[in-house]
Amino acid sequence: MRDEIQALHSNNTWSLVPFHPLMNVIGSGVDGIVEQFKTCLVARGFTQQEGIDYSKTFSPVVKHVSIILVFTIAVLCNWKIHQLDIYNTFLNGVLVEEVYIKQPLGFVDFALPSHVCRLHKSLYGLKQAPRAWHTCLSDFLISIDFYASKVDTSLFILSVGANNFYLLIYVDDILLVNPGKNNK
Repeated sequence: MRDEIQALHSNNTWSLVPFHPLMNVIGSGVDGIVEQFKTCLVARGFTQQEGIDYSKTFSPVVKHVSIILVFTIAVLCNWKIHQLDIYNTFLNGVLVEEVYIKQPLGFVDFALPSHVCRLHKSLYGLKQAPRAWHTCLSDFLISIDFYASKVDTSLFILSVGANNFYLLIYVDDILLVNPGKNNK
């Protein structure tokens, strides 16, 4: 868990601010997978209040018809299909709302024990975490010349000369379909 907390600090996930009684401070917990000796800090998003801690939610899930279409193109053209998994996905999303969590148990700042964490980046468990991640990823893809499909928010296309590259997003799993080196 120390590594997780250190990664959150390195990522500027939060800053400590004085507690105010009008703040809606949500709790957090540890989600651990014992077999892999892996833990992560999870916000207790079920305590979030709509209009206070979040305004919109969204989960980036590619449409079934888009998967069928892109895979059909890949099979017919003998294109390459690459699978990618993004590590610490939700920690990349920038929050626009003011969200506060209690300092994680066992990692309370001794100099500021009554302060709370104001989140700048999303955490697993927050209702808006998938939306914040999708916004971050979409902005990046568009900055490198992909364009978003008008009918599927989880399909991105990059045209390079006569070649098209298709990127399908399912939360933190990505499929990239491209002509590969051996195709025209």
